[in-house]
Amino acid sequence: MEYQNFDCQIDGGCARVRMIGPGAPRLEDLCDEFLDLGLRLQEDRAVRCILLTDGDHAFAFHHELADLSRAQLGAEGTGRLDAGMEMARKIVTLMAEIPKPIVAATRGDIRNFGLGFFMAADIRLAAPTATFTAPDPTSGLLPGWGLSHVLPRLIGPGRTLEFLLTRRTLTATDAAAIGLVDRLIDEGRWEEELDAVAGKLSLVPQPAFSLLKLSVQQAANLDFTSMLSLEWEAQQQCWQSLETSEGLRAWQEGRDPVLGVDPGNTECED
Repeated sequence: MEYQNFDCQIDGGCARVRMIGPGAPRLEDLCDEFLDLGLRLQEDRAVRCILLTDGDHAFAFHHELADLSRAQLGAEGTGRLDAGMEMARKIVTLMAEIPKPIVAATRGDIRNFGLGFFMAADIRLAAPTATFTAPDPTSGLLPGWGLSHVLPRLIGPGRTLEFLLTRRTLTATDAAAIGLVDRLIDEGRWEEELDAVAGKLSLVPQPAFSLLKLSVQQAANLDFTSMLSLEWEAQQQCWQSLETSEGLRAWQEGRDPVLGVDPGNTECED
């Protein structure tokens, strides 16, 4: 597939996926592209982490509210709405299931349904120039994208409702203070810090990360005893993996582990 909305470069175990193209793209235009790209990166052994960054524009894509308005007022049924919800479900589900760390990093304005895309990443980074705005609630539609599940766990129920209902724009500093962003990165050190994050994540044995991601996802649903059991089972799986063997050997020898396959700097091929 030829990608019109994403540019992807694989270097040193990290797939750097950058948003490209003029203006804020329609969700319909990038859904199939991102699903195809995500599945390719999931299966690519050379990829150990995925870094999503805003490039030509920020994470600011949207549904066509004009189309939804005409469909609703014309009593056409929920077909258009269902299609948009299904696309969002596929994207966030894929991001949750990819057993590799996904980092979203922004220096721009996150708005509309781009917020759900950004929040679906495992780790969220921002420069002080970034801003965050929820979809407009005056349309009468919910924001979707699993935000009603993710946001209360990160920032609490009250802050979630205030943020989603008032459509107040948060600065990067405000977003980091309440837990919407995991870390702020100075603009002058942006590329250097992203390289450092990608480098560290690329050195984590994949079984350890995939099972840790699963454990964190389940933490809110399991009691303490169940979490201890999950950790024990996960450790057994890690113990039997070749990458964990290499990680322990590298630690003993005082060097970085050599994991997976690194073909150098390549583009994501069709």
